[in-house]
Amino acid sequence: MLPGETLVRIDLTSLGASPDTSLAASASSPEALMPASTQAVTHALITAGTGLLLMFHAGAVAHPGTNRAVVYSAPGGTGKTTLSRLLGARFRYLTDETVAVDAQNRVLPYPKPLSVRLPGHDHKVETPPDELGLLPDAGPAPVSKILILDRDDGLSGGPQVHEMDLFDAVMELIPQTSALAALDAGLHRLAGLIEATGGVLRVRYREAETLAPLIADLIGEP
Repeated sequence: MLPGETLVRIDLTSLGASPDTSLAASASSPEALMPASTQAVTHALITAGTGLLLMFHAGAVAHPGTNRAVVYSAPGGTGKTTLSRLLGARFRYLTDETVAVDAQNRVLPYPKPLSVRLPGHDHKVETPPDELGLLPDAGPAPVSKILILDRDDGLSGGPQVHEMDLFDAVMELIPQTSALAALDAGLHRLAGLIEATGGVLRVRYREAETLAPLIADLIGEP
């Protein structure tokens, strides 16, 4: 069994899908096998959730006591994994890439391995969250707040936060969703989630470390 294999606890067969093993089978080396396997599982989860779940390209953590979750959306390669690793040491790690929200506005945990640089490696390594000291999830987590992250290396000072109106929030989040058009009344589901959680916050920041106090303000100190 590969390290981290048991960490994916969503039952794919109950959702009517299974991983495309051809992605993993085509891996050219042991180092490539884990990323390919993770990618295959992620694709299967998205396929299984199509028409059922709101799905975002985002990360999420939850308070270890109340299980209230914060979802933070941003394009790929902009620091969600770094932020998830940082926050997951204090809050429950739910996922760093694909957030699935059910009809009860709960995040369904997908605690996939994180692609991080480790000492002694010259490339990123798919690393199980428990090996990084991240807190395990406690099952579906009610969404408390949604953030749209805007990393700015030129920003000085702490994070800049402002509330977005509903239309702008919907328009910003649509490109970061998966299979929204296949979801019955998908736009209404998205708008309903935003309204139920008090609106979306746009957050400009420079360093991931500066966001920890904001998360604590939103869902409480762990």
